[in-house]
Amino acid sequence: MPVFLSHKREDKEQTLRIAGYLKQNNVNCYVDVFDPGLQTTDDITKILMERIGQCTHLMAVVSGYTEKSWWVPFEIGVGSEKDRRITSFQLTNVSLPDFLTKWPILKNQNDLDTFIQFYKQDTMVSLSESVGYTKRVYSADQFHRELKARL
Repeated sequence: MPVFLSHKREDKEQTLRIAGYLKQNNVNCYVDVFDPGLQTTDDITKILMERIGQCTHLMAVVSGYTEKSWWVPFEIGVGSEKDRRITSFQLTNVSLPDFLTKWPILKNQNDLDTFIQFYKQDTMVSLSESVGYTKRVYSADQFHRELKARL
């Protein structure tokens, strides 16, 4: 259940720090800078859509640079269309577009820790369902609603 980290190139260092923290906490994530497939294709759109399809969660890392991005809104749209769990990590105190306020907004490490807790609960439900246990099933909407309430 990887987390797709969407970001603008200028926010790469902060995105890699977030990815490192997630990995330290046993959360698998996808960051495009490590994808050799993106270096050898003319169809970046297809590859990104496939990668988002392979992930269960999408976290948009947003800052003032994001306003100039075409890819971040595209990736969020694909994630939304595929019913992924979507969050934003706000690096700077930038005004977010209304469409991003629909989903939980993380602003610091405590929020990231809360996300990790919810991610792992979501993972446990999926794993327990796969071995036949009956547990509460989380929809993407439930995940968003409950995480927003906790933040």
